[in-house]
Amino acid sequence: MKHIVLISILIFSMFAQAEAAPMLSDLDSLEWKNRVIVVNEPNNQNESLQLLKEQVAEIDDRDIIWFIIKDDNALSNYSGRLSREFVSNMRERLGPVKGKVILIGKDGGIKSQADYLNLDSIFSEIDAMPMRQLEMQQ
Repeated sequence: MKHIVLISILIFSMFAQAEAAPMLSDLDSLEWKNRVIVVNEPNNQNESLQLLKEQVAEIDDRDIIWFIIKDDNALSNYSGRLSREFVSNMRERLGPVKGKVILIGKDGGIKSQADYLNLDSIFSEIDAMPMRQLEMQQ
């Protein structure tokens, strides 16, 4: 009986580790799976974080991964870990967009930039995208 329990625990831990999201060093591995919102150097990081946390169901429904970049740190709803190079790689890809909120589509392209985080506007923009229209039909 002890062996069965031990084997069960071992198998469970292997599956649990296999389900963990990989370490993220850039946005490439999110393409075709997730839309991305980047809040880059916000004036009020806590306000942006609160807005994002209040809309978890809407964000999850639209396959959104968000990042709040402040100095050399990033907050996110990404389930895995972020590499040390993540913030610098993100800045290199996006360029000088301090104070901007950027929406990146599943295809990896920048869909919009705004001066502040307006989730209703972002959700409307996403919902108008052809890929999202197909998702809502299914």
